[in-house]
Amino acid sequence: METGLIHGLHHITLCTSTAQGDVDFFVKVIGQRFIKRTLFYDGRIPIYHLYFSDADGTPGTVMTTFPMRRTGLAGRKGSGQFTAIAYSIPTGSIDFWREHFGKSGVKIVEESERFGEKYLRVVHAGIDFEVVEDPSDTRKPWKSEYVPEQYAVRGFHNWTATVREFEDMDIFLKNAWYFRPTMSDGKFTRYEAGVGGAGRRIDILHEPDMRQGMWTLAEGIIHHGAFDVPDYDAQARVKFDTEGMGFTDFSDRKNRGYFESVYVRTPGGVMFEATKSLGFKMDEEESRLGSELKIAPQFDVSHEELRALMQVEDPIHV
Repeated sequence: METGLIHGLHHITLCTSTAQGDVDFFVKVIGQRFIKRTLFYDGRIPIYHLYFSDADGTPGTVMTTFPMRRTGLAGRKGSGQFTAIAYSIPTGSIDFWREHFGKSGVKIVEESERFGEKYLRVVHAGIDFEVVEDPSDTRKPWKSEYVPEQYAVRGFHNWTATVREFEDMDIFLKNAWYFRPTMSDGKFTRYEAGVGGAGRRIDILHEPDMRQGMWTLAEGIIHHGAFDVPDYDAQARVKFDTEGMGFTDFSDRKNRGYFESVYVRTPGGVMFEATKSLGFKMDEEESRLGSELKIAPQFDVSHEELRALMQVEDPIHV
């Protein structure tokens, strides 16, 4: 099996409730930087596409959201989706997070252990988030005013995807996506890319009796997960090789402003994306990242009117 074409996790995209709710949760609770605000690049309805990350938008730290409440579309969670997102936190900080969630009015819905690691789980906009201590994660965190640096999230620890059929997903991950299985724990199987570790892990949860989740954009679901590729050649090779295996439900390359992406529906139903980063500093200065709404190119209307509309229909106050 060839390695090196996919480096690990890049970003994950959620369908949430409101823009302000996302800013409050990811900035004030999780402690990420609000690094970019733009609009969804597809469709006629203007929907925010918000980005939260470390200081620079480093792959493996980027959370993106589509606040969907104003559309009236409600999602259905289930199999064929990413179903949980875990952040890596330093050893000895789980007690801080237990207290921090409580002070922030965020209820801990479960404390669990798998692969010998302790997880705290909370819910935002109907979506499951976890924090887990990882002593091997040395990534530099964003210096948040809400979370002390010694306790701050380092980036993604792993994502969990839930599938009804396990065998074909296993083949896809190993032969198309260059991940290798490294351990199992009950219904969970962990896969890792490259050297492994935080930001390079996917946990597959096998739930053969779970109903298929919704794939359309709608509040309360994780829409897709994106994986980091080093260059366009690697991205093209991933697409070419995967299509050669018979998985032809693969998009052409799409420009998303700050990265270029190809998308594939995996045999387990989960949407994967292979992403080439372009960076977040091309249209804003470092000190002003995330401060101005950037308009997606399909909206050929007055940008000032569109900004005013979004601020009325889904206001953001930082």
